[in-house]
Parts: sequence; structure tokens; C-alpha cells
Amino acid sequence: MSSLRPPRSPKSWDQRFLYAARMFASWSKDPSTKVGAVAVRDRRILVEGYNGLPKGITDSDIRLKNRDTRLSMTVHAEMNCVAYAARNGVCLAGATMYVWPLMTCSQCASVLIQADIASIVVPDFVEPFRWQESFDKAREMCVEAGIAVHRIPMEGSIDGVEEEPVVK
Repeated sequence: MSSLRPPRSPKSWDQRFLYAARMFASWSKDPSTKVGAVAVRDRRILVEGYNGLPKGITDSDIRLKNRDTRLSMTVHAEMNCVAYAARNGVCLAGATMYVWPLMTCSQCASVLIQADIASIVVPDFVEPFRWQESFDKAREMCVEAGIAVHRIPMEGSIDGVEEEPVVK
């Protein structure tokens, strides 16, 4: 099994925070798509999140294995970051949201706009076609709201494992 450590010398702070988001993505119990996010200001992680069922809701096999049930109940990583920040009195205004491995969807973009996130950083991977419309809408919304979206190349591999994830 691969370690989730970043390489010894990441080329940028953006890559470091994307590696952090990747680590939190690994905590997701979703059997098909694992997404992680970290909100950062001044090179400090403010909050982190990953996709999963809401707080207090049991991650039962029946819920996780039934796609319709899972999709209707799952809280996305970015929304979990915003909820955690709200519960703990952390202001996200002006922060950068790092998301692994996918572009923010249109629903999460709406929440990030409302939270006054300044920019979104995602790895420069091929986006799954089935979600392309939502990703395109999210980018359009971010442009209109003045939120910068950056796609960062993730060169090489971590411990010999290629960077680009497989999303089922």
C-alpha cells in the first residue's frame, strides 16, 4: 500500500496543500470517489474535510453501497470544510480552498462563494465526463463571483504511485 507522504521537496505550496487534501480524501468511506479539501490562509490550514455522510449518521454498508442512497446523503468535502468552520467560529473569507482530486462541483461552488473563498486550487487531472457540466458551471460561477480557479500540475508520483486518481 502506498504512503500518502508528499515528496521530500514539493515544487510549490499549492502542491503541498493538494497533498494534504489528498490525505484527507483517503479518510472518506465512499467506495467509489474519495474527495478531500483544506481551506488555507497565510500558508496555514484552517479547516479540512472529506466527502462522507453527515455528522451523527452511521456509515452503514447499505448506505455506502447503494449509489442512490449514498449520493443523496453525502456531504461533499468542500461543504464539510465550510460546516466545520461555521461550527468552530473559523472565518473563511479570503482563504484558498484546495480540493483533491476533482474540480469543485456547482453546488459546492455556490457554498464557497457564500463563504467568501478567494480562490480554489485543484490538481490538473482529466475530469470525469459524467460531472463535466457541473464542473463547467462551477468555473463559470467562480469567474462571475471573482474567485480564481487554478489547476496545478502534479508531476511524477508519490512513492512510485502515479498521481492521477481513478474515479469509479
